[in-house]
Amino acid sequence: MIKKNQIIKEYATSFLDEDKLIAFLSFYNFLNNNKLGIRKTGRKINGSWAITYKNKSIGRFNLDSSWSINYFYLFFRNECSDKFEKYLSHELKDFILSNINTKAVCCVKGTCHSKENMTILGKTFNNRVCVCYPVILIDPNGKMLEYAKELVLIGKNIIAEVAAN
Repeated sequence: MIKKNQIIKEYATSFLDEDKLIAFLSFYNFLNNNKLGIRKTGRKINGSWAITYKNKSIGRFNLDSSWSINYFYLFFRNECSDKFEKYLSHELKDFILSNINTKAVCCVKGTCHSKENMTILGKTFNNRVCVCYPVILIDPNGKMLEYAKELVLIGKNIIAEVAAN
């Protein structure tokens, strides 16, 4: 029987070139080392897996000719936003704001949950923002990959805080 880790690694190997594969495997190993859950999403995207902690979604990663990480709306919901902002450096906040998902096809066409004039971390975006996954990182590596990992850990901490209350 093939284990889930083998399936995901084989899937990544079949789609990504060497540089992208190295970055993805670094992220994937980070998820495993931090005991985060990984499960196939219910969306109609073949290479899409949710990143979870205590059965709550932090985001997802997608694999095809590139790879991406999308962060869940958890960070911007009212009950979590105050908790989220305390973890952010000025640099990380700027990074998030420069990677807001305004290009998701499902959201631009309005078939998903998108919103116009959405305010995130004090900045208002006049174009449509994907409410499901407002932050998207495409082929992260280097500093972007470091921030990606930091955002996952912040999500894990927020979920732990909310669960403790």
